[in-house]
Amino acid sequence: MKTSGRFHDLLFEMSNENRYAVLLSLREQVMRITDLTREMELTTTEVRRHVSRLADVGLIQRDVEGYYRLTPYGEISLVLFQELNFLSSHEEYFLTHTLSNIPIRFVKRIGELDASTNIANAMDFFRFTENLLKEANNYIWLLVDQFPLNSLSTIVEAIECGVQFRIIEPRDWVLSPDLDSMTSEETQALSHARHTSLVEQRVLDEVNAFVYLSDMRCVLAFPTSDGEYDYKGFTATDDSSLEWCKELYQFYWDKGEQMTPAPLGVQVKRERVSERDERRRVVIEGRNDPNIDTVAIQNAVDTYDEVILRGRFNLGEARLVSAAKGLTSIKIRRSVAIRGEGREDNVPATKIVKSNWKFPFLDQIYLFEVDGEGVDVTIENIHFQDFNGYCITASRGNSVKIRDNRITLSTGLRRGTTYGQFGDHVTGITVWNGGYPNGGFPGGTVIEGNYLDFATSYTRGGSISRKRLTDPNFRPDHDNHENYLGFGIIVNNNLGKVIIRNNVVRNMNARGIAVQDNYEASEIHIIDNKVISEIFGSYPFSTHFAGIGIFTQSAWSQPIFGSRVEISGNDIRCDKLNYCGIAIYGQSIYREGAGKLGECVVRDNNIHLGDGSIGVLIRKNDRTEVFNNTISGTAYYGFHLWGSKDREGFDLGSNENLVEDNDMTDLVIKAPDEYSNGHVDFRMFTGNEYKSATAHVWLNAFSKDNVIKIRADETVIDEGEDNQITYVDN
Repeated sequence: MKTSGRFHDLLFEMSNENRYAVLLSLREQVMRITDLTREMELTTTEVRRHVSRLADVGLIQRDVEGYYRLTPYGEISLVLFQELNFLSSHEEYFLTHTLSNIPIRFVKRIGELDASTNIANAMDFFRFTENLLKEANNYIWLLVDQFPLNSLSTIVEAIECGVQFRIIEPRDWVLSPDLDSMTSEETQALSHARHTSLVEQRVLDEVNAFVYLSDMRCVLAFPTSDGEYDYKGFTATDDSSLEWCKELYQFYWDKGEQMTPAPLGVQVKRERVSERDERRRVVIEGRNDPNIDTVAIQNAVDTYDEVILRGRFNLGEARLVSAAKGLTSIKIRRSVAIRGEGREDNVPATKIVKSNWKFPFLDQIYLFEVDGEGVDVTIENIHFQDFNGYCITASRGNSVKIRDNRITLSTGLRRGTTYGQFGDHVTGITVWNGGYPNGGFPGGTVIEGNYLDFATSYTRGGSISRKRLTDPNFRPDHDNHENYLGFGIIVNNNLGKVIIRNNVVRNMNARGIAVQDNYEASEIHIIDNKVISEIFGSYPFSTHFAGIGIFTQSAWSQPIFGSRVEISGNDIRCDKLNYCGIAIYGQSIYREGAGKLGECVVRDNNIHLGDGSIGVLIRKNDRTEVFNNTISGTAYYGFHLWGSKDREGFDLGSNENLVEDNDMTDLVIKAPDEYSNGHVDFRMFTGNEYKSATAHVWLNAFSKDNVIKIRADETVIDEGEDNQITYVDN
């Protein structure tokens, strides 16, 4: 297409920022030279020169009273340049994200999003979408690459409030199942709601944009140049942006194929019919016979796409076998969904046991292990009642969902994989990369709605030692199996998005939920969980904490930095001695590539310590945001910001963290006692050689530039540098 000289003249005049500013000013109101001079803070000569050039190309004109105004040509030009202004304002985003697959008429109007705000990271993106779901009054329209399982409870609440939904999804996808096939209580509620006029569904062969739209807000994202979604995009509340999103959504809605919900109780599959169609689903009846059950489950997992387990399964006696024969009961090497059938009193009706463990146990063994290149696996609605070491482990794959399971032991004593002085480890759910060099599960991890308890008879859940467990100086002899180390959920070495949500984790005496060594690209969301311990802690890894409710660390065993972590809405209750509620750690190794967390937000959590150590600990990490949390009970410190000396070129201070708007009204700070006075090492306790000091907030000598806002009647020990302490009225 040829262009005229006038086209280049127009581009040239618009390219000058002062002349463009003149046009924007005149779009708002007619103005004289003196008005423009005053508004733009330029000399009269400069303004006259710019005005003259704009008039020469016909963009503005002067009336008889000396006022300049836009010509119709100028008005149209500004409208059209609005698109380029928006595009160039977000150059970095559009260098890696494409609009090539959406209709050109919407691309030409992209400037209508000018009032939108760029969302630069996925954590904020999901926060905006969650807020949109909560705030909507009338309707919510979703155009998504997969159904947002992490927001399922919020969607159900919106439907119950009468909000109308439209949902457009891809016709074929691997990661998310059909809504009717889900088994959680929330999903069943949503399934019922779908059979009303409140929810309409359509499907497309492919989704070319990601849109959340309500009557109040829009959140949207475009695919990257390789066709993937990194959940970065824009949000807006202005009429122009909402109208653009609404018209784009309506375009895809009109193209979509109607999905009619089946009657309740009828399974609907969205897979296209293929030559393997008859192999997709199988129901296995448990025989409680180890000679049959293990082989039956393994063969089904190796063959079918969906395996339904019904009844009770006995995977046999645990026997020490060689690594060559394999130590995994059920190994999952391909994409499959494994589901238990039915629930009784909200407990999965399907039971799996494996018993008669020899002790001590030196080899790692897993009841279920996910280990397949690029596989997508779901494990849900199963009650695992007896195991040793690790119950469910995912060590390789694209994505994994572990949902609505129950994992229980009467006690963890005389169980666990033995690691000498580091104790006998008993772990419910582990997701990690299994030693593979590229990291684990880039397609995402969902651990949701599970119930874990390793001391259902919790009076037997403590140490087998007869020493006084109430003595704070007591430490179990792990080398001689005086206690086990219970870990509820562990997530290590992951690349993708991780959601740990709505789980109940009881009686883990080492770590309730722990995330460590996750890669810079990962996002960890630990939200709305209940972490409760009624048993004495195990003091894992020679630490002074009996146990920790929720724990996250950047680099523990791998030189990794930068993962993003959100810890929000959790209810943590640890009744026994010397527990810590939440701990945020930076690196503990000092090799090239190691560093601190990229982002960490700790908000809206409720922490109760019966006779605790610290409510929230920030150790060798920067820019952690801690707000709107409640800490109650008794503890030596409510918050502790701890850094150490730089080591081998690494900054190990605790710097620029924010602690504000937290509620410690019902927290009793323990007075210095014999135990605290005997452990003044400026790590466990501060003070002097003979006397410790306790407080609501302690910032140690290697803390710097932290911002602390607390009540006027709360106490602070500030040993750091340039920390900003603000006291607010009670």
